[in-house]
Amino acid sequence: MKLVMLVLFLTSITVTAQNTSCRTIKNGTFKYLDSRSNEIIVKRRDSIQIDSSKSENFWFKSKVNWTSECDYQLTIVEVNDSSFDLILGKTFEFEIIDIKGNQVRLKTRTLNKLKESIRSMQIIETN
Repeated sequence: MKLVMLVLFLTSITVTAQNTSCRTIKNGTFKYLDSRSNEIIVKRRDSIQIDSSKSENFWFKSKVNWTSECDYQLTIVEVNDSSFDLILGKTFEFEIIDIKGNQVRLKTRTLNKLKESIRSMQIIETN
């Protein structure tokens, strides 16, 4: 169940900007709700991102690789729960679709790249 939640979480983190430059959100703090309405906090600094959920008591650390101004990949490098070990070393692809005000819309490609989803994420702060 946690793996499904993680995949849904990861699929909710992608964006392509029209009104704001993608560069403005390369570093910062963001939040979104997963499919079960759990709040997920995302902290991205340089090439490291940490995603966490207090209600589900999990976190994972990813390496961020920006492939273009509005496209990036997250490779999972550390998890706090062994039920997430399946995704260690796996890479997820994200595309920033739109940034308006404090909302980011992202397109995410899952592990097998056959499923795409579009989710929104709120910008809490940018650096």
